Amino acid sequence: MGGNAVNCRSLRDFKLTATIRHTQCFRETPIVSWINIIALIVIPIALFNVISPLIIFRAQKLPARVQFSAVDENGFLRARSERFNDLDTQMRGLGFNYIGSSMLPDTHNIAYFSLYSNEVDGTTGMLITMENKLGSFTYAEFSQLYSDGTMLDVSNASVVSAYPRMPLKIAARFPNINDLDQLYAILSRIRASANNTAAPVGSEPEIGFSKVEEFIARESDDLVRLGYLKSDIDAEGKRRLTLKGAFLITWRSIFPGRRIFDALDRSHSRKILKNA
Repeated sequence: MGGNAVNCRSLRDFKLTATIRHTQCFRETPIVSWINIIALIVIPIALFNVISPLIIFRAQKLPARVQFSAVDENGFLRARSERFNDLDTQMRGLGFNYIGSSMLPDTHNIAYFSLYSNEVDGTTGMLITMENKLGSFTYAEFSQLYSDGTMLDVSNASVVSAYPRMPLKIAARFPNINDLDQLYAILSRIRASANNTAAPVGSEPEIGFSKVEEFIARESDDLVRLGYLKSDIDAEGKRRLTLKGAFLITWRSIFPGRRIFDALDRSHSRKILKNA
């Protein structure tokens, strides 16, 4: 009897030890470890992509109606970076005449820009520095406006636009091109092959920033039609984002959407140039 009792206890101990070892083995399998690692990475990113748009939804407003005031040219250029001034020299060297400089403050950003016109072929040039708490970047863009209100735009911005593609604007972006002569040649090539039946509209230095102001208004109205912005315009000339707009615009600006949309935008731009 005593011997049988010992054997039963030994058997129970063996089963308990085997169960513990099996559990430990399961917990330490590579699959479980990878699941834990993936969860630690994915969950914070997912939360960030949910919380950030909600913050933007509550705080962000986008310009709908603007009226720019020109600032002193020399003072403005002195306050800009070496890159901005280098691009300014290149722009003037291409035959673009300086129209003026101004700024566009936003909820979280401020844009400093200079506007130029080429009276020979009716195109417009612009240099922009975008600044926020995280830093700044400077880029150039060339554009051709048409009589139906549409625009062809070529830039070397390093950051993809937060706005979606719209029929109002055909945009191509080439971040690796810093030579404005080459960038302008791309605009000319795409413009020559464009199927736009509307007539090109020449730049008019005497009207200053009015064409830019009009385009911002049309762009804002299009964003309302697309469901990105609410229709009401406040006393500051701004519109609030819809929940849809807050999520889609924010996702274009944060990880991982920023990288995805950047790659898609570069590919789209290359396709436009290839077909030109």
